[in-house]
Amino acid sequence: MIFLDKFDQKQLNGFTLVIPSVSVGNVGQLTIDLLISSLPTKKIGIVHHPAIHAMVGGDPYNPKSKEVTTSADLHLVQEHSLVILQIRSPLIKHEKQKFLEELVAWCKNTGIKDVVMLASCNAYERWDSQISGTQLRYYINVPESCEQMLRSVGAAELEERTDEFGKKHRFLSGAGFVQPFMDICELPVATLIKFVDEGDNRGDAYALATYLNAWKHLFKVKCLQMKPIHLGRPPFLGGTCTGVLNLSAFVDVSSTCLKQVLEG
Repeated sequence: MIFLDKFDQKQLNGFTLVIPSVSVGNVGQLTIDLLISSLPTKKIGIVHHPAIHAMVGGDPYNPKSKEVTTSADLHLVQEHSLVILQIRSPLIKHEKQKFLEELVAWCKNTGIKDVVMLASCNAYERWDSQISGTQLRYYINVPESCEQMLRSVGAAELEERTDEFGKKHRFLSGAGFVQPFMDICELPVATLIKFVDEGDNRGDAYALATYLNAWKHLFKVKCLQMKPIHLGRPPFLGGTCTGVLNLSAFVDVSSTCLKQVLEG
């Protein structure tokens, strides 16, 4: 599923995996793009799976680069012990569960110690009590593993709701595969979430990146308040395109020719 380019996956032992959930406004993916373009990242591999639409295009972070970008790429941040997976394609419904299971298995086999997932939820589904105050939420599968730190940076725990059958559960409207992934992942998972509306979601991406930075201290920022910080911008953040990537620069490729395209 994951192909590493001349990189020994044993070197990822003890690292944290950061992934986006393909969710409303593509906020998780936009935030991942901010991280990749702002941190000293190195592309170390690609992900090829039936659940992911096969696409290939130019490097969105460096227009002068001859590097190709696919629907899902793996990037390394050595100094912070992070491995970042960017997913630019919605997951195909009937293949989604298999993809998530294989991703969890890869994490365990590689020695990944924990997972941070970046996501968003529909703002129009908020309760009245959620409209004011922080719009940032966290959802963790290991109680108290990092809860105090997340609260200290200004976030609140994602509230539970009671459904029509009297069962309590996390309400994740528009959050993509957050719940299915957390249900099967045995590693500690912390999901950072922002309530958003569909539209120009660049500000939401900056806010979520700031949220992550306040917790993990990835960027050299003097003030760690919940406000946008000045990060390096991938090309689409400075232009008119507000999608995850300018897909007009991408082409569909079949599963059989993807490897040939990547190898030139």
